[in-house]
Amino acid sequence: MSLLKHLRSNAELTAALDRLRDDIRSDSTKLPILFWLRAYTILALERDSVSVRWSKLSGFVSRTAREFGINGLDHAPGRALLTAYELFQATPIDGGASVSDPDQLRALDLGRNFQVELRPLYQPELSRVHDWAIETWDEFRAGAENKTLAAILARWAPVGKSGLLPALIEAQELEGWLSRETLVAIAQGLQVPLSHVYGVADFYAHLYTKPVGKIFIRVCDDVPCYLAGSEDILHRVKNLLWVRNGETTADGRFTLEHVPCLGHCDHAPVAMIGTQVHENLTPEKISALLRTE
Repeated sequence: MSLLKHLRSNAELTAALDRLRDDIRSDSTKLPILFWLRAYTILALERDSVSVRWSKLSGFVSRTAREFGINGLDHAPGRALLTAYELFQATPIDGGASVSDPDQLRALDLGRNFQVELRPLYQPELSRVHDWAIETWDEFRAGAENKTLAAILARWAPVGKSGLLPALIEAQELEGWLSRETLVAIAQGLQVPLSHVYGVADFYAHLYTKPVGKIFIRVCDDVPCYLAGSEDILHRVKNLLWVRNGETTADGRFTLEHVPCLGHCDHAPVAMIGTQVHENLTPEKISALLRTE
């Protein structure tokens, strides 16, 4: 990170920012924490003050987060920024001692009664923290590290409901299936009812709301393949892998599916293993193919 070289003189600040960046790299759901830091520095510089009322900060986040696919009404990332990285303190607006201890910060009812600010040691570095937050935010959104759920939501949030299906497809590519947590995040990011998100996910056969295997075995069961012996192919796969239609092997490697026409009727029976179509199958051929996967 090029800007970090300007912060090396403050080792504690550098370590805290490094930790935040590493956390986001390992867990993309923490990207909203960086968004809150970005929002804080923007407001602080606009007001020429290191102190920003929590109510102003949370309001700014709620107004600006949607275009990036972030749930601006969720204050948990903001609180995580205050408590997990030892960067901030909170000070009562009507006077009183600042609070910087993480446990005490967690217990505070921030509401309209507190303002937040960088800890005194870091306050002279506000403009550089701002530059770091902007650059790091842009890097996560635009770089190779951008293959995250947060990045997907940022792409499709501006179009709302129309972006639901592509967002679901891209989100599934990350983990191979769509967990409830992912579906909830998509509903919040695109501001679409969760029931509608589930409806679309359940409607399309290529979207999965439960864990599936890394490799799909799709056996055609249309009439030409059925007449050519696809039932024998299915029985052999089921016996070899100990699964039924729609099930996944215990090791998470294979999922078996019966599918309609794969477009190779003149070479029936046909099955697709992963992305490869195999024609003129026999039970012996399918057994040999599975042993090589």
